Amino acid sequence: MNQFNNPQVPDTSLLPDSERIAPVAADTIDRAVQGAHKAVDRLADTAAPTVRHLAQTGDAWTASCRATVREQPLMALLAAFAVGALVGRITR
Repeated sequence: MNQFNNPQVPDTSLLPDSERIAPVAADTIDRAVQGAHKAVDRLADTAAPTVRHLAQTGDAWTASCRATVREQPLMALLAAFAVGALVGRITR
């Protein structure tokens, strides 16, 4: 039979104080999980405004680039060619 379908549960009856320690360990694990959850929530609350600001900045920069390309398509094409040639030369 597959070991994952019928997992073996260790026999802790021979371990001294296992029945007394189990609730304490469970309580400690619960507190650790709650603390980790609170830390993740604080991090998310702190990072959310920064992420929104970066998204808005990226959108504004993209709109500015699009406007520049529409106003000066030949200059944009030459700049793209120059950047491509520079990257190609560096990566050789």
